[in-house]
Amino acid sequence: MSTLGLVGVRQRHHEWNEPGRPLKLALGAGAPGEAMGTFGADVEADQDEDAPTAPPARRAFKLADAFVLIDQDELLICTDGGMRGYGTVSRYFRALFDLANLAPAAQAFDFEPASNQDKRRTLEQEGVGELTIKGTMYAATQELEPDAGGRVSGAVRQLKHTLQELFSEDAPDEEQREILARHWGDINVVTTISPAGGKTATPVVLSTVDAAGEDMIDEVPDDSEVHIRTRSGNLIKSGDVILTKLIRLRRKERQNDLDPLDVWQELDTFREELRQRGAWQR
Repeated sequence: MSTLGLVGVRQRHHEWNEPGRPLKLALGAGAPGEAMGTFGADVEADQDEDAPTAPPARRAFKLADAFVLIDQDELLICTDGGMRGYGTVSRYFRALFDLANLAPAAQAFDFEPASNQDKRRTLEQEGVGELTIKGTMYAATQELEPDAGGRVSGAVRQLKHTLQELFSEDAPDEEQREILARHWGDINVVTTISPAGGKTATPVVLSTVDAAGEDMIDEVPDDSEVHIRTRSGNLIKSGDVILTKLIRLRRKERQNDLDPLDVWQELDTFREELRQRGAWQR
């Protein structure tokens, strides 16, 4: 894809062709012009046995994963790496639908996050006293998310890229810069935004910071974590507003793929939890 880079779609589960069962997909995202050595892409054998393979000469691995469970008009998304959030996955879906030459009516969709309404109302009513963004120097390739530049999340990503360039300039040679690039995840970046004067700040300043907080809490960029302290002192973290769950999975041996069957099982489990909470259709 010219704007999103290389994307692979894998569908491998025993329920995929059973009427009434949810559709489960695995998406892999790579950089433009670089091959994917995992994810079963460009397998030379007659059968893809889903076994570890040697990386290609130009690129070893994908940049990111997204796993999707689709049940009628509701869906769950599990993301890993730079492909973070429902907004990014939505852009890939639109590009895939466009490549399939689907009719415009079939492409007229949007992803709306299911929200914890109590937390959202707290944020809207009390406003942002302090917005703290915690993450590492790592930032996904800009090609993965070209439309985020005008949002706060895009500005945070650009900040990380700028810092990467400044740090790279201090490395003495190309070899040291490559070593440094492999350790961006070891360098923490903490950004704090707050209106000077607190509650007494100019109304336009307060409203601007409030808008930034709502933007960040809805779509967390890259590997960052967002903490918002409202002007009344309540703490709201990323994941408190959008219904989310953090899971930890082991990588496949000798490659950086997650096993899609493991992730789809986690999605099934979370969907059942949401049903019990009344947040998912039956």
